Amino acid sequence: MFVDITHKQGNIFMSTNIENEIKNLLNKFRSETIPPEDFKKLKSGINQLSDSDLKNSFEEEWEIFDDYKPLPQDKIQALYQKLDKKAHISPIIKVKKYWLQIAASILLIMACGLTALYYIQNKDMKELAEQNIVINSGEYGNSLITLPDGSLVHLNAKSSLTYRQDFGHKDRKVSLSGEGYFEVKKNTEKHFIVATDVMDITVTGTKFNVYAYENKDFVEMALVEGSVNVTTKGSTHNTLSVKPNQKVTYNKLTGQLSLEETSNKVETAWLTKELSFRHEKMKDVFRCLERKFGVVFEISNQNILQDAYTGTFNDENIESILRILKMHYGFEYSINEEIITIE
Repeated sequence: MFVDITHKQGNIFMSTNIENEIKNLLNKFRSETIPPEDFKKLKSGINQLSDSDLKNSFEEEWEIFDDYKPLPQDKIQALYQKLDKKAHISPIIKVKKYWLQIAASILLIMACGLTALYYIQNKDMKELAEQNIVINSGEYGNSLITLPDGSLVHLNAKSSLTYRQDFGHKDRKVSLSGEGYFEVKKNTEKHFIVATDVMDITVTGTKFNVYAYENKDFVEMALVEGSVNVTTKGSTHNTLSVKPNQKVTYNKLTGQLSLEETSNKVETAWLTKELSFRHEKMKDVFRCLERKFGVVFEISNQNILQDAYTGTFNDENIESILRILKMHYGFEYSINEEIITIE
């Protein structure tokens, strides 16, 4: 480090200690251990010294760099253009004197090395921050995820949640494919955004369920508490403000966005082991079973969908539930992997 550069009666003199400091700094550079703050002090000090002061210190260093092939000007300029503005390392050192020119040449070489290192390190950190974390749930059941801000996400079967490594630094945004129930920590300064393939859900702190399987013809958001805004993607942006016990449905085939009242029973039934129905239409019962067990119903007899059902299932599997419903409504069913046919 520079200690003192003393001005006396217009003449600048450099002590032996300062000469040694300069040599030590140049040795650090050659060994690639000089920190940026030392480099800045070296450049600042050299620009204040006279030819005679610089001659002894830099003549030897110039010989060392004599065989160095400098970068072409266009490459040097391109390198500096990539630098973050916060580096504040100028690519041009304005000097007029002979030994100041020598010093400037050496420092330019040093600047290229230091700024390249600065750029690479910051580029690596930026790339690390932009990396995505992807969490996939299993084929059956659900998973509980705690996000860095303390928000909770219950992830249903065959679902995935994606967010950036630096989640919460600038924003709180996740992407969902499948179904998830969100319990969002309140933060009025950083909204929480759930992105699906067709719409974004924006909140500050609330509880809601999102159904967004990419192979389905619709996406659904049901609000349990708090308030949210739902905005569609694409050329036409539609936004709806949603209140508790309301549900937004987006039809992928028609592009229609609708809002309706809901009890949230069907939308959140997959979260619990118990399934309870009170005068629920069978079309809603089947939808609830689809969500909980990750199956798809193909129903030939459409009349059954308007019938109502009242009853409770306690942790039964899908086949035991179908046997009970069969006794009530007299239908036949067959199971082929994930497809259940009702006749």
